[in-house]
Amino acid sequence: MDEIEEEAKAAAEKMVMNMMQRPGQLEKVEQYKKRITHKKASIEAQLKSAVQGKLDGVSVGLKQLQECLDDVQEISLKMDELEELLKGVPPLVASLQAVREEDSRHSQYVTAMDSLKHIFTVPESVAKTKQWIGEGKLLHAHQCLNDLENSRDDLLYELHRLPNQSSHDKIMLKAYFEDVEMVSNLLEKQIKLILARTLNTVRKEPTVIVTALRIIEREEKRDQMSLQQQSQSGFMPPGRPKGWRTKAFDVLECAVAQRVEGTRVDEREDNKLWLVRYLELTRQLILEDLRVVKTLCVPCFPPHYDIVNKYVNMYHTCLSSSLQDIVHSGIEGNEYVTLLSWILNTYPGHELMGSSELNIDVSVLPPLLIDETMQKMQDEYLQKIQSNYMEWMEKTLESERAEWSGQRAPDVEPLTNAYHTHAPVIIFQMIDQNLQVTETISKEVTFKALVLSIEQVTRFGNMYREGVIQFKNAHFADRSRVAYFTHHMITIVNNSEQMVQLAHHTHSRHWPPGKHDPPAEAKFDSMLNTFQKLRDEAAQFLLHEAFLDLEVHFDDVFTQKWLQSSIPVDTICITLDDYFQDYNHLREKNFEYVINEAQNLVYKKYITAMLSKKIVFKVVEEAQQAATKVVKEANQIRAFFKKIAPEAVNVNWPFDVMSMLAEVLQCQDVDMLSLDLLDVVKQCPDMVEEHLVRVLTLRGDVPRARHADIIAIALEARGPASASAPAPAHPRLFADITFTDRLLERFAL
Repeated sequence: MDEIEEEAKAAAEKMVMNMMQRPGQLEKVEQYKKRITHKKASIEAQLKSAVQGKLDGVSVGLKQLQECLDDVQEISLKMDELEELLKGVPPLVASLQAVREEDSRHSQYVTAMDSLKHIFTVPESVAKTKQWIGEGKLLHAHQCLNDLENSRDDLLYELHRLPNQSSHDKIMLKAYFEDVEMVSNLLEKQIKLILARTLNTVRKEPTVIVTALRIIEREEKRDQMSLQQQSQSGFMPPGRPKGWRTKAFDVLECAVAQRVEGTRVDEREDNKLWLVRYLELTRQLILEDLRVVKTLCVPCFPPHYDIVNKYVNMYHTCLSSSLQDIVHSGIEGNEYVTLLSWILNTYPGHELMGSSELNIDVSVLPPLLIDETMQKMQDEYLQKIQSNYMEWMEKTLESERAEWSGQRAPDVEPLTNAYHTHAPVIIFQMIDQNLQVTETISKEVTFKALVLSIEQVTRFGNMYREGVIQFKNAHFADRSRVAYFTHHMITIVNNSEQMVQLAHHTHSRHWPPGKHDPPAEAKFDSMLNTFQKLRDEAAQFLLHEAFLDLEVHFDDVFTQKWLQSSIPVDTICITLDDYFQDYNHLREKNFEYVINEAQNLVYKKYITAMLSKKIVFKVVEEAQQAATKVVKEANQIRAFFKKIAPEAVNVNWPFDVMSMLAEVLQCQDVDMLSLDLLDVVKQCPDMVEEHLVRVLTLRGDVPRARHADIIAIALEARGPASASAPAPAHPRLFADITFTDRLLERFAL
């Protein structure tokens, strides 16, 4: 306390020092004193109140402790008295043994007296119960049965309680009451019969269903009581537990299975549409039955039966079992589509479970068929489609080959005047029909079928190409065998291009929007490339036929005979004009392609003949004469192609190349030759040194010693070829012009 008082004084002194730091604060000393006095009085009052509260609490606590002590002492005295009293109980138990035995006998007598009226009337009660069951008075029958069972069970229970149980008495009682068990079975059979016809009965006499369910629920309660009695005394009445509720659901499920199986009225041998009919009848049955369940059965069945979901599960399970049997027995042809479409679309859709009347979410149910079975069915169906594709396409190819070897021209399209066959349309109609069918199943199966179709069309394209090559080789081995080779090759070109168009059309119709599948896209591109290359190859075979007839005339170009005559080029133009009369039966896009290729071939052949060193011009005048003839014939060829070609075809560019080569021939100043060659190599970047050497070789007036310098100047001015340079805008004329004897090597030597 002294330390606390010293601390308080020190704190007060410090506070006064802080308050009196300025002279003007001395005037407020009285105010400070009053404030501190009031604060002190307030704190003292609070302290007194707190101390008084604590004292009151301590007083109450002491009082309660005293009361507890008194109670404990009183209880102790009572326990002592009770202990003294209990010492006299064991002798009392022994003296009351006779009373206890008499009470047990009295209890048995009472039970026997209560059951006597039932015991003596068992045959009569059994007969009455049977009569009521036969008359449909099930509640009366059950009440009578209940009385009989109670009498039997009570007597058996009393026997069970005896210390010395007699098995003979039990056997005698059970034998006496054996008709009770028979009546119970009869009532059970009648209730099962009623429940088996629930969906029919509930429409006409719902009270019959309610009565049967009331009896079942009463028996369930008796089962629970029997189980409880067994846990307490070890006694279980005969025939318990009956489990009628479980049996009731078994009966309902059996009835559902019979109704589902009853819709299968046909077999495959009797009706090809047996599966369609079975599934439609099943759909109608389930829709109608579940509608009855939702509207009529719900008021009759207890809520805890959850009868709607129970029936949904039963129909779902029975239908699943039936469909599994169908799948395991084997399905054929369009039955795959019928079954898959029904399972994936019809069953969960608005036609059945998803209808406005039922509105059942099948996603919470197990699948009708497991994923492995569904996948197996899809795979088998796709394999069947593949097998059909292979068979149909092979037949189509055989039909095409038969037409190639025939003695008649192909058919002509009325609008386009193009040769064609029906093979492309037949193939893609077949594909479109299959894809339309798969769309009734699912988008996933449709896409798989589309990819399969792409693969098979690609396979057909490769087979078609092999057949075309064999057809071409056989014809060129003996050109007299096939009279209409050109016509059929035109048809092949048109068919190939039509296959590409139909493929794009099918892609636009059936490829899922926004679908990105790199492997499938690669297969589609491969299919397009297959037929695009086939079209190009067939066009080359077509031109090869024509240029075989022109080969001899190109051999005459740039010879002495050629200098004196225009017959070679005239004959070339006339022959091409004759062939192009047939080429008019090409579709427009193919016609443009063939004209471009023919034009390039003509100029390549012409330039090849020019560079084949058949002739050398000794003097400038001869070279100028040849150059004039080259320009004239180039104009003649250009005029021919301009006459037959559509506006989209560029007929000027090859002529420009020929004109530049003519400039090299007619150049009088040898020093300017490098500039003329430079114009040529700039226009034709595929022109190599060998070509330039052969061009200069035509000029016999140019010393060979100058060739290397002239060529070097032209090539140096052109600059080196770059890998990143843009692709040329025109076809490469010189890339395919090669020679077996190389002048360049000879000059190097």
